[in-house]
Amino acid sequence: MMSVGRRTTLKYFGLATVATSALSAVPLPALADEDLYIATRYQNFKRGTIHSLDPKTRGLVVMFDDLGRVKMKASDMVVKTTSGYPGNAYDELKVGQTVDVHWYDYIDFLIAKTTPEASAHAKAMVAQGARIEGFPGSLHKVRLFEMTGMVVATDPSHSTVDIINASTGEPDAPAPDSGEVIRLPVIQSEQGKAALATLKPGDKLTAVYSVQSAFTIAIVR
Repeated sequence: MMSVGRRTTLKYFGLATVATSALSAVPLPALADEDLYIATRYQNFKRGTIHSLDPKTRGLVVMFDDLGRVKMKASDMVVKTTSGYPGNAYDELKVGQTVDVHWYDYIDFLIAKTTPEASAHAKAMVAQGARIEGFPGSLHKVRLFEMTGMVVATDPSHSTVDIINASTGEPDAPAPDSGEVIRLPVIQSEQGKAALATLKPGDKLTAVYSVQSAFTIAIVR
């Protein structure tokens, strides 16, 4: 999860608290038919309070009692619904509202040393987007983003990696400053952890993650 409102020398780009799909460090050949998805077991349902909104990017920060501030994007599927599980549209949201949120954390799809093949794989993934397993209408609705840079530190015990001179990044977020150290979201998949074990300071890294995305937001009061 990502704690917003702080910018330090070491910026925590995201700290996911759930497991991920088995798509990190997958083989690198042609990807036209690759089915990128996030398994339903990685979803979250929690009640919290809206701390801030960013209408330009459909962004929001929700304060949860046990997680603190969590930054996410409202997917295109956050709309007014009256049947099934009720939900509200993004433009109905206001700071201070209590809301029930259904969202998916940052999920790692690719952790690999940078090569021409890995770069092509990452770009294809980002262009395609992902879906939610068993979620009708979610095809390509989960946005993916790429992060590249030089490894400065790894922490296998916590499944994290820090990079410097990062390029690209999460959509709509400011570009990292030159020389800024970025901690990538926690790597949860077994494939990603295996790739992490091969990394050392000085290696160039290519990573692909999903944007932390809300799919249903229901106003409680």
